[in-house]
Amino acid sequence: MKKFLIAVAIAASAATLTASQVVESIVVRVGDRIVTRTQYMKRLQDGYNEIAQTTPPDKVEAKKAEFKKGLINDLISELLIKDRADRLDLSVTDAEMKDALARLKQQYGITTDEQFEQSLKSSGMTRADMEARLRDTLLTNKVFARELRNREDLTDKELRERYDRDKERYRLPERARLFEIIVQKPDDPTAAAKLGQRVHEIAEQARTAPDFAKFAASVPENAVKEKGGDLGEVAKGELLPDLDKAVFNASSGAVLGPIEAKSAWHIIKVQQRLPSEVPAFESIKDKLRKDVSDETFQRDYKAYIERLRKDAFVEVHENNIPSV
Repeated sequence: MKKFLIAVAIAASAATLTASQVVESIVVRVGDRIVTRTQYMKRLQDGYNEIAQTTPPDKVEAKKAEFKKGLINDLISELLIKDRADRLDLSVTDAEMKDALARLKQQYGITTDEQFEQSLKSSGMTRADMEARLRDTLLTNKVFARELRNREDLTDKELRERYDRDKERYRLPERARLFEIIVQKPDDPTAAAKLGQRVHEIAEQARTAPDFAKFAASVPENAVKEKGGDLGEVAKGELLPDLDKAVFNASSGAVLGPIEAKSAWHIIKVQQRLPSEVPAFESIKDKLRKDVSDETFQRDYKAYIERLRKDAFVEVHENNIPSV
């Protein structure tokens, strides 16, 4: 089961207490909102824990250093957004929380309270932590929806201009549509030699079969007979080297094999060879919209935070930031 923390990772754990309510050192102040040293340490440790669970071991330390370096600015941004939500009179209702929680559970296949509690436990979160982060995420999304441009606002003209400028970025590699028969090798050498003779017979029959997929589905020894061994489209370089070389040196319609690999024999029908090409605009318009809007959002978000910060009272107490 995936960590529940990831589902609400955007949300802040920054506090909304006023200075008069705090009896410990302050790390960040934005208007009347603050982050204390304890809250900073919890946020830092939560980030470190998530990095340790989701990052390759050789990249953990670098990722932690990057996270710590950006944490103060992240906390400032989150408090600025909360302050802006107040000014816009935006809030999250209990009904919205209930609906969002139900959607999260459904997304991660959580069907029981026991699974839910276990997911929280594995993430190192309490229910209160999770609900606070989820509420912050929903509030942040409301602010963005109000003040940042929606991807749906991008016109076809803008997308077409991006397509014409960056179309090579979307170029598809050389591909082949394949069907396959795979016969696993037995460990016993005598049995393997005997089965090898049978594999050659299957290959000869496959070459004359009017419908390779139907034939593949009828071969008892075929380990991938479901759907007639349909592999779909395979890009050059994705197959084992010997198979890849054979497939991408063959013509459409060719039946190859048997090609012997370490653990199996392969008989392959090259249904169609497809050249490297740039897809038509209409076929990738939705991907273009997502890519462009993601980049636009990052640019707009940065400018938006800078604008909010310029007009806000922001104070960072460097001497209170833990050195760990």
